[in-house]
Amino acid sequence: MTSRGSAPTESSPTASVHLLRSGILLIGGIIAGAFGAHAMKAVLDPVGLSAFTTAAHYLLFMGAGVMGAAASGKESGLGWVEFGTVLFSGSIFLLLWLKSMGWPHGVLGPVTPIGGTFMIGGWVRWVWVLLADHRG
Repeated sequence: MTSRGSAPTESSPTASVHLLRSGILLIGGIIAGAFGAHAMKAVLDPVGLSAFTTAAHYLLFMGAGVMGAAASGKESGLGWVEFGTVLFSGSIFLLLWLKSMGWPHGVLGPVTPIGGTFMIGGWVRWVWVLLADHRG
């Protein structure tokens, strides 16, 4: 459902970039989910496996959300969501990998909430623009 000719076109470079990135997030989420369901059960404890699953879920949820949002023609904030998702999920995966290798990993701890903040900020921006356009 679109209004005032705001439907994305196939030639919209920004929309195609967000659709491509969201597809990559979805692919990453599927791979991580399968990897977590099979290979990681033997490597991670239950807390680590839960964190791994959370990271995979966020790749899937944010990928689907960005894909839908980009298809609406409103793209403001979506780059922040994509960047935040990579920081959030990526930092969890990296923390778990470093922990399994016995390496110190505490320095990466703040990256996860920074990623979450980018995701929240990006969605707030997207909704703000959507509402402003709807009112205007």
